[in-house]
Amino acid sequence: MWSKGIRKSPLEGMVNYLQFLIVLFAFIGCSLAATGEPDRIKVFPRDADPKVRAFIEREFLRIIAITDSPEWRPAVTLEHIGRSWVGATYGVWDIRIEPNLVERGMTNEAGLWALRRTIAHEIGHAMSGHRFTTTARQQAKELEADAKGIEYFKRLGWSCQLWVDAFARGLELGYNIDAEHDSKARYDQAQRLCPTD
Repeated sequence: MWSKGIRKSPLEGMVNYLQFLIVLFAFIGCSLAATGEPDRIKVFPRDADPKVRAFIEREFLRIIAITDSPEWRPAVTLEHIGRSWVGATYGVWDIRIEPNLVERGMTNEAGLWALRRTIAHEIGHAMSGHRFTTTARQQAKELEADAKGIEYFKRLGWSCQLWVDAFARGLELGYNIDAEHDSKARYDQAQRLCPTD
C-alpha cells in the first residue's frame, strides 16, 4: 500500500486495518450497550419548551413503566385537539395531549392528577390497540381504556378514587363530552373498580 509516498508492508497494512476494525467495533459496542437510561419519548412539537418536554416524558414514563409493555415508547404531540377532548390516541404509537392540560398539570396538583388520568387513559387505548371506530364500538373502547388507566393507578399506589370523583363531578354538572364518552357508564365502572375503603 502507498501512503504519502511511503510503501508499507502487507503486514503493516493488515495491522492498521485490524486497529481500524477494533476501534469501529468499540464504537458500535458503546452505542449498543445498555446504559440503564430508558429510550426517550418523542415529544412534538420539537420546539416545545424543554421543561415541558421533560415533564411530559417523565409523566408518561412513570405510567408506562408499570404496563405490560414497559419498553414501549409512543410519540406524544402537544396540540389543540378540539371536541372538548384533552387527549386522543391515533393508533398504538401516536398520542395527542391538549397543551392547556399540560400547563395546568405543571402548575397545580389538581391539574397534575387530571393530566395523569388522561395519560393513563390514553396509554390504556394504545395498549389495547384501539383506533376510533363507530360510536357504539368506541363507547366500549373508552370503558376499556378507563379500566386499564384505573389499573395503572392501582399499580402505582395512586388513589383510583380520583377517577370516581372526576366522573361524579362531571355528572353533577351535567357534563358528557360526546356520545363516545358516556359519563354515567364511566362513573359506574369507576365505582365498581375503585371500591371505597
